[in-house]
Amino acid sequence: MARKPSSRIASIQRQVARVDLICSGTLLKRTKVCGKPNCRCARDPDAEHGPYYEWKRRENNCLRHRIVSAEEAERIRKAQDDYQRVLTLLAEWEDLSLAVILGPERLTHRKHEG
Repeated sequence: MARKPSSRIASIQRQVARVDLICSGTLLKRTKVCGKPNCRCARDPDAEHGPYYEWKRRENNCLRHRIVSAEEAERIRKAQDDYQRVLTLLAEWEDLSLAVILGPERLTHRKHEG
């Protein structure tokens, strides 16, 4: 027997309430060669400088770019994972809400993970 939409909605609400931070964007981990001929990075490809973390995101319809520390990058990575999880939960919540409003027989269902 399938769970009632209202009990699954309550479960989704509890999961969303447990999320601390969320953020979107792209987080990149990069290394760089400085270009100085006497630097170790010029002689050894494994001795590049870094890693450096770059975070790109949209803010007020503008692309923003920022260099972040390793600690900030780890927090951003977790917040991005939580953001994706919340989006998945919200899509399922919406489908369940529509099933309650319209009745399950009037819906075309999306497949959800989670």
